[in-house]
Amino acid sequence: MVPASPAHADVVVLDCLESTTATYSPAIVNTAQSITVNASSTASCTGLPLGYTSATASDQYTVTLGCTDLLQFPTGTKTYTWNNSSTSTFSFTRINNRVVNGTTVVELVGSITAGTFQGAGVSATAVALNSQLDACSTTGVAELNYTGNVAILGL
Repeated sequence: MVPASPAHADVVVLDCLESTTATYSPAIVNTAQSITVNASSTASCTGLPLGYTSATASDQYTVTLGCTDLLQFPTGTKTYTWNNSSTSTFSFTRINNRVVNGTTVVELVGSITAGTFQGAGVSATAVALNSQLDACSTTGVAELNYTGNVAILGL
């Protein structure tokens, strides 16, 4: 008699294009101050498992920011709500922040720590045009728009 093979967990290989709008209150200026950040994201996804084609996320946090460190994402969590109403909580750490050809690139890594796809690894990249920072020395930066990619991988 041969024992039955163990059931395999679903393969997760999702690639998502994400767009995020972050608002800052009060507007960020050159001098660091306490800022409330509200971020709203939408993502369009392809891959496995089938049926996970889009997600939304929103988060709010308060940090001390000035224009010189504006694009450094904090360590934290972000909860995605999928098109089928299930959720996945992404716990992340910023691993890199650099300027490339006039844009700021932020890289995040982490994993899904709760909900759908728990245990899957995640890597994300967000990009913001530095031209949006021109208001630092005048009215301040009240909003930034990021585009990027989120990859969720797990077996």
